[in-house]
Parts: sequence; C-alpha cells; structure tokens
Amino acid sequence: MLEFINVTKQFEKVTAVKNVSFKIEDGKVLGIVGRNGAGKSTIFRMILNLLEPTEGKILLNGKKISSEDLNKIGYLPEEGSLLPQYTVLDICEYYGALKLLSKQDILNNLRIWLNEFNIPEYLDAKIKKLSKGNRQKIQFIVSILHNPDFIILDEPFSGLDPVSVEELEKQILKLKAQGKTIIFSSHIMDHVEKLCDDVLLINKGESLLYGNLEEIKKSYLIKGKTATSFNEIFIDKVGEIDE
Repeated sequence: MLEFINVTKQFEKVTAVKNVSFKIEDGKVLGIVGRNGAGKSTIFRMILNLLEPTEGKILLNGKKISSEDLNKIGYLPEEGSLLPQYTVLDICEYYGALKLLSKQDILNNLRIWLNEFNIPEYLDAKIKKLSKGNRQKIQFIVSILHNPDFIILDEPFSGLDPVSVEELEKQILKLKAQGKTIIFSSHIMDHVEKLCDDVLLINKGESLLYGNLEEIKKSYLIKGKTATSFNEIFIDKVGEIDE
C-alpha cells in the first residue's frame, strides 16, 4: 500500500502540492485527476524519489520508498523519452538493463507485449518511423517490461486516437486483473470512469475530493440531484475540462 500523509511540495514561492493525503491499496487503480498544472506530475516525481517532499511522509508498505522499491515500480512519463534514432529493441534493451533484466528476458517480454498490441513486426523498427499511437504503446511497454508490482502512468492517453486509447485501456485492465497496483493521471473523465476504483481530484495542488469513485458519485449532489458521472462532479468543482 502506498500512502501520502499530509504531503506538501514547495518550489521557492510556488506551492505545487499542498497538504495532500491519500492511499492506494494493493491491486487497485487510483486516478489522480485535475487540470494541467494541478500537481499530478509532481506527486509522481515524489513517489519516484526524483523530488523530496517539503513536508509530510510518503510510505510504501509502511516504509520510506527505497532504491530497491523503485526497481518494482514502472513509470510512463507524460513527456516521451524514446530516442528516435534507435530501434524498439535497442530502447527496450537499454531500459531493461537498468532494471537488471537479461537480454533474453528483455527479448522474451518484449515479444509478448508486441503481440499483445498486435505489432510484432515493430521489434526492429526505428522509433522515428512509428506513429504517435505506436510510440505511446512502446513507451508503455518500456514502463512495464520488468513486470513491476506498482505502475505509474502520467497522462497515458494524451493525444492518442480512439483505437489506441481503447487498446491501452484494455491492457491496463488486464494488468489490474493480474493484481498490479496502478496509479494514473488524467484530465479526461471517461478514462477515470472506466478504469478507477478510487479517485483523487486536485486543483492548484490541493485535494478537493478523494475516495471510492462509485461512493463519491452516489453521495455528490448537484442542484439537489445525485451526480450521474464524475465528469459532472469535475466541472462542478473546478469548471470545464481543459483539453
């Protein structure tokens, strides 16, 4: 279980995250939702020990996250990190080696995931030759190539066409069924509705809502009527969604 306990992150005069608390149980999917710049990526970077919280605690199974724990975490960044001049196999061999995988394990796992996405022919394709959707699929494969227990996906659906979105959602649900713990950010509420057990809504670094998604919808009233979707709740709390 991952826990944030009264976590604040201050950058000089800017407070990116302010007194945020939440937890995610093993095998669950938590969606962190908010406008661009709400603090979602800062939360992920603190989990990954790329940033230290100014105040508060971040605990994984009751302890501070260690370098050993990081080897069990998969991370898909919002900004692509695939070097265009290299092949898919080159990229996966590099990142797989960082996670201490053997070349044979990297090749075996890569072939399995390319087949899952129905793109086995891209094993030796150069990144620069791939469409945006297929680059994102490879970025996703890189993040889970080492079979992590905990997966962080930062805006994984950003800029994807509907077919690619559906394929990625399918794979996330498969990982959830395998018992993986998944935390992802989005400002598109349809993804939250389809994938999440729990949700954290943040705005300007502050937590506005947190809890079980279905329970929030059942208890949230808009003009005296129960909310029918989280999209309605989002708009009621922070305004129209920015695309």
